[in-house]
Amino acid sequence: MWVCRIGSPGINLTRRNVIAVAEAILGGEEPDQRFYTREHDPSVAFVTWNLLPNHFHFILAPLVKGGISKYMSNLANAYTKYFNARHQRSGRLFQSSYQSIAIKDPEYFYALLRYINLNHAELVEPEWKERRLRQGEKLKKHLSSYIWSAHLDFLGQRHSLLVDKAIASDLLEVDFNEGGMSGYQEFIETWLQEDFSHIKKYVLEK
Repeated sequence: MWVCRIGSPGINLTRRNVIAVAEAILGGEEPDQRFYTREHDPSVAFVTWNLLPNHFHFILAPLVKGGISKYMSNLANAYTKYFNARHQRSGRLFQSSYQSIAIKDPEYFYALLRYINLNHAELVEPEWKERRLRQGEKLKKHLSSYIWSAHLDFLGQRHSLLVDKAIASDLLEVDFNEGGMSGYQEFIETWLQEDFSHIKKYVLEK
């Protein structure tokens, strides 16, 4: 994800090397330059993100004209090449191109932010969006221990390279520094007590 903003991954990445690169980026350090090629300035900035086993969600801010489409193309191509090499296959990997929607108002922005940051809740509570929560304590533990989401960065518990705090601060109009996003804990806890049905008008998932 991070590498495709500025260039392309190395051609001989192994699963072990991919894990090492991911650990460096999540830990706030640039990965070993043996594993990627820097080709240009960043095309996008990450506001937030979440990776699930079979899909992902990003909020991206373009830094150059057409930055988001360029980034998504680079990401899809890079992952397809890696996956095909690892599994000794060829051809397309993704069923269709990515889907995107423009963020047009503050309510929209904050609804998506919370929805994306907590989307991994579905791994332990599949019906969480319908307010059918059966394992409240397990859910809270899972939300704060899942590493493949920007949630930990917003809490201030991690400082990965995948969230641009300055741009996020400007867009969200709230302080976002090494201590996390101001008021984020309360922001999340309040939302977990609400009905999620209204979120459906803001997302592309069925």
